[in-house]
Amino acid sequence: MRPLFHHERPVPDTSTVSQVRQWARTITLTTAAGTATATIADGRPGDRVWLDRRTDTEQVQLGEIEVAANETAARTAAFGFEDGVLRACGRAGDRPEVRCTRWMGRHDPNPDRGLRAVERLLDRYDHENGRWGGDASVWQSANALTSLIGYMARTGDRQYVGYLDETYRHGMVSRTGLPRDTGYNDDALWWALAWLDAFDLTGEQRYLAASRTIVDSLDDQHATFCDGGLAWARRGVDPHLRPWTQVNSITNELYLTATARLSIRVESAARASYFARAQQTWEWFAQRAGRMLLDPSGLINDHLDQQGDTCVPADVGTRWTYGQGAMVSGLVAMYRATGNKARLRDADRVMAASTGAGSPFLRDGVLVESAAKDCPGPDCKDAETFKGVFVRAYRELVDTRRSQSASPYFLARQANSLPGVDDEYGFRWQAPAQPDDTPTFATQAAAIDALNAE
Repeated sequence: MRPLFHHERPVPDTSTVSQVRQWARTITLTTAAGTATATIADGRPGDRVWLDRRTDTEQVQLGEIEVAANETAARTAAFGFEDGVLRACGRAGDRPEVRCTRWMGRHDPNPDRGLRAVERLLDRYDHENGRWGGDASVWQSANALTSLIGYMARTGDRQYVGYLDETYRHGMVSRTGLPRDTGYNDDALWWALAWLDAFDLTGEQRYLAASRTIVDSLDDQHATFCDGGLAWARRGVDPHLRPWTQVNSITNELYLTATARLSIRVESAARASYFARAQQTWEWFAQRAGRMLLDPSGLINDHLDQQGDTCVPADVGTRWTYGQGAMVSGLVAMYRATGNKARLRDADRVMAASTGAGSPFLRDGVLVESAAKDCPGPDCKDAETFKGVFVRAYRELVDTRRSQSASPYFLARQANSLPGVDDEYGFRWQAPAQPDDTPTFATQAAAIDALNAE
């Protein structure tokens, strides 16, 4: 049989529940006294539910039952574990897709809040396109995948590793690393980092190759008008915004992080090339045009715009949590690649400005997105992910064990402040939950980042 994960402990035979949702139906596995039942609720006649049991020698389906006429729910008979594990599965009567709970053993504890939050994130995964919640911009699905990987890495629980394979097999991912080419270089780099995390979790070379493919495709994207900074997007994208005239901090921070991380993961012959790109990017921030993005306060400004044959700061003072976090991630990655403590000092300076006295990103010690004036709301989409990126970076800095500015207590404060309703989390991280703060897959993923980082 499977071993217990390192965070699990045998418990007496008490009732436990695991729950997933699909097409508005709720599928529940309930265990007690060595047996389990499967339930489907909020359904329609013709919906079906059953149990799967897996042992060392076989997997069998048990007790399938259909929602009867004039009913909205159905429950199977109880079945024993038989030295195996059980899960509940169900499907809507008019849909082919099957959704199952996690496998549970007889002595497994109730799912903790991190696991329950992950299940609610997976409720929103679209198996038809391999992304979350109709993600038109693509990059936030990369962050949701990163949050899921972070949960598995933190807990040792590998029951969701199949989502990596499923995402990789959709569309053109296996060829280009991307579900869809939006033309925006930062969108692509979020996927490069997600695949690096997938490689770290699984050791599968295809994920490392996907990350390299993305990063290598950006070699020709440096802007001549901005002293070599990586452009926000490829020429010809979005003629109304003309993003090819913008060089922003986030794109260059992500490139810094990806190249530095690749430099210690690829074969020896290629390591110097990737680190040279990371070093060149940091020098752009520290010595060339990118210096205009580094505020004397230690905070990171958002972007530079083309003006003639040069570039100038734009929206000075508009700062986002993810811009601070992504810089810290890049600097920590450089430190891990070389052991150069100067990069840790640089990371500490950004983090101290982001979380110290006078920070625009804290209210009563809890993260806020100060530049997001209309959030939560329908125009808040990008900002819904930002705080998750920040706490991931904060944890990376803590994990160096050498930071002078980052403390695990800060992360515990963020996780313990999260207001959730039915294990779903909105944009605001301050309790109590407000009725206008509707959770999305992006806000859910950011909350999972906070729980992972705790």
